[in-house]
Amino acid sequence: MQLHRDKEKFDEAGARLVLIGQGTPRHAEHFIEDYGLDGMQVLVDPDRKTYKAAGTKVATMSELFSPRIVAKAAKITATQRLVQGRTQGHAAQLGGVLVVAPGGEVVWTHLAEDASDNPPNEAVLEAVHAAAERA
Repeated sequence: MQLHRDKEKFDEAGARLVLIGQGTPRHAEHFIEDYGLDGMQVLVDPDRKTYKAAGTKVATMSELFSPRIVAKAAKITATQRLVQGRTQGHAAQLGGVLVVAPGGEVVWTHLAEDASDNPPNEAVLEAVHAAAERA
């Protein structure tokens, strides 16, 4: 959802945002509807093969619920009105952001170290622009 907030900037940069979740196609449809993510492509991988291929990890309890992570979540909820919905699949599965060049090469990666670890959109956009220059 964080990346979708800058969807126009990503579109202008020639990037296509794709989300991969652990649920079913029905869950993906509801996710798009519930969060107003029109135009977002949401793929599903209930077996988490793409997560494993990307090198993401399953969080420990402290990587999910430390005081720092809970405080950060409370701040995001209050300032951005963003609330974590019901998790589909493995609740401790962390994600990441990958920038994939037109030829399929992964040119930039940010894999979450804990539940609060998301790269700023500006960093992802910078990686998108760098990938476009290489093409």
